[in-house]
Amino acid sequence: MTDSFPVVDFEMRVTWGDSDPAGISYYARTFDWFTNGRMNFFRSYGFPYMETFHDKGIALINLHADCDYKKMVTPGDKIFIRTSLTDFSRTRMTFTYQVLTEDGKLAEEGKTLHAFTDTAGKPFNLSKRFPELWDQMIEKWKMPQE
Repeated sequence: MTDSFPVVDFEMRVTWGDSDPAGISYYARTFDWFTNGRMNFFRSYGFPYMETFHDKGIALINLHADCDYKKMVTPGDKIFIRTSLTDFSRTRMTFTYQVLTEDGKLAEEGKTLHAFTDTAGKPFNLSKRFPELWDQMIEKWKMPQE
């Protein structure tokens, strides 16, 4: 993989529903924001999740997720979820995320690791099972094949 990773920013506002009773973002909501960023990432590169993966029986199951919290965000704050594809193989994808405040300060950062599985949860090699999709993704993200 190259040192330059595909990246997409997704703008949103923190809602009261994203917050705990103290009025700061609830830590678990960050993983929902990461999911929103990832879905937006796929869509912006021409791979809407439902049509590209779900409807074809491809699941991207989560193997690992983590987040470091740096700065509080509160309801009404405008934030940007910066999503980068940082590793892409025939069986897995890794995304990194930065939650940035409106003034560009880092509020949260994290990572998720996903495996390609069928609807029964059995992992598979995307390039073998869906070679056309694999080639489209490699071309779109300008990533060399292994």
